[in-house]
Amino acid sequence: MKVTVVGCGPSGLCAIKNCISEGFEVVAFEQTSEIGGEWNSNLEIGPNVHSKIYEGLLTNFPKEMMEFSDFSYDENVTDSFLTPDKVQNYFLKYTEKFDLRKHIKFNHKVINVQPISDNQWEIIVEDLKNDEYKTITCDKVFICIGISAPWIPKIEGLNDFEGKIIHSRDYRSTKMFENKKVLLMGSGVSALDMVIEIDKVAEKVIWINNFRQTHGAQIKLELSDKTIDKSSTVKRFTKSGAEFEDGTFEEFEIIALATGYDFTFPFLSVDSGISVYDKLVQQLYKQIINANRPSMAIIGLPLFSITMPLFELQIKFCLQYWSGRKNFPSKDEMLKVIQKDIKVLKIDENVHKAQCLGLASDEIYYNDLAQTAEIKPLKPVFIKMCNFQVKNSSKNYRNFRDYEFKILNDFEFSIECLTKEK
Repeated sequence: MKVTVVGCGPSGLCAIKNCISEGFEVVAFEQTSEIGGEWNSNLEIGPNVHSKIYEGLLTNFPKEMMEFSDFSYDENVTDSFLTPDKVQNYFLKYTEKFDLRKHIKFNHKVINVQPISDNQWEIIVEDLKNDEYKTITCDKVFICIGISAPWIPKIEGLNDFEGKIIHSRDYRSTKMFENKKVLLMGSGVSALDMVIEIDKVAEKVIWINNFRQTHGAQIKLELSDKTIDKSSTVKRFTKSGAEFEDGTFEEFEIIALATGYDFTFPFLSVDSGISVYDKLVQQLYKQIINANRPSMAIIGLPLFSITMPLFELQIKFCLQYWSGRKNFPSKDEMLKVIQKDIKVLKIDENVHKAQCLGLASDEIYYNDLAQTAEIKPLKPVFIKMCNFQVKNSSKNYRNFRDYEFKILNDFEFSIECLTKEK
């Protein structure tokens, strides 16, 4: 069986490794010159750069939750919360350990993925170094590209603003904000990290965080008097500032949009069976399998989740079916499950309508995947660590990474506070 993997970030690497273990013939395409995806430290910015790394970035979860089951971090990596270079080094060693590079075509950009039969795909790839196009066929396709297309809110007058507009994807340091008046929009992890740092250097910060709910938990954050925690939304932008729904007006020089990302798959043909509407990837059974064409899978869509263990679980779920050990439900049955899941996803109006998991739905989703595909479930300790970390960050965001975690067994973990004052 021939399998194509699109993208060689964490999920793509895991897909390659597990396809090899199944005895499949696998080729992967990566449009950059190195593996790692967003963990490939790159301080460049622009539409073709997928790294979201900025100065001072640390992982949101401890390393024990950011590794695959068959490969651990080196013993000399003792910190629980890691810098991007340590995470990238893990993926480099993972790639070396399982000899994955021989399956990867670097500097190859996938241009088009189109079905040519019920169980076969034609893929057009651009060789960026040699300026050539190649066409291959395969039986199965893993889409492992993550999310990197900035979501820009549609607000009247945004294009009229004469100052600078930056999305968090292109945020690298606070230098551009020094002694400036800044409007920051967003309430996710990137926005929280940004407001803490920008607050230190800007003349004034107006922080719009009306959603104020991350992963099902309220976030409390103390900032200086320079930062205005604004609950009112922007009614319209002007050349120099914005009018708010509460009738107030503020002037500023920079708009920083930490507003998240859109799911985009520009290389998928219109008959691929996949579409995106209202920030929801349509027709995905269990948020993985293309229900219209089950020979395609998209890995890593659920947001606010345990990343690496989730990627591995989704990939193994998929391979249970592609290997023939399990048979897919009928298309009608899969579509019924999808409609049921969509209703659940849209219950919480405080969360963007997207592939989102929360504290309650995380464990249900993970266990459902394992039970449905009859594969080994995630260790319960991962769920407990995730729940602790989310709740802890909501209470003490500035210092929630100042802990050292240690897994004791499949069910228990210990923590040690590394700072005296909490």
